[in-house]
Amino acid sequence: MSDSRSRQLRAVLRTALTWAAAWAVAGGTIAGVLGLFDPNPGIESLPERLGMAIFAGVAWGIRFGIAGGVIGTVFSAAVRFTYMGRRLRDINPAKFALLGGIVGGVGVPLYLQLMNVLSGGPIPWGLVADDAGWAALFGAAAAGGSILLARRGEALAAGTEPEALEGSIDLDPMPVHDESLRKPARATRR
Repeated sequence: MSDSRSRQLRAVLRTALTWAAAWAVAGGTIAGVLGLFDPNPGIESLPERLGMAIFAGVAWGIRFGIAGGVIGTVFSAAVRFTYMGRRLRDINPAKFALLGGIVGGVGVPLYLQLMNVLSGGPIPWGLVADDAGWAALFGAAAAGGSILLARRGEALAAGTEPEALEGSIDLDPMPVHDESLRKPARATRR
């Protein structure tokens, strides 16, 4: 396999794994938190409720992770088609996130319907289309995070300070505006 081909496959795999991890954490966390407040009358004690919430978080995290990996692969193909030959600094992060939202919002219902067809038959589209909103949100967040991480990685590899990137996010929560606080005070002798 040529070096260019293997590099492209590694990029697709990295994107799929990044999306799988991001979707698993986000989906598992949301499901776990919702599980804490489940009004199920069969769960009476706090340890039972915590156990069920953790179980729901892990189970749904795995499901979201699988879907995120599949949609991340589709997104990687869409990026190759849409942004072929462009540099990271030439890509608008908002448009990139929008592409991720579209791929997620359209791709997840299609993926879920395909899995239903393969496991027994199609189900009504309303049952899979209601997931499109969450999938679009997760897709946009994963795409936006991917481009920001890629820009940061490119800057670090090139030896540039990440703050020098155009459109970079200021990670310092409390910037210092007073110059006297930036420089260490010199001791004065008398």
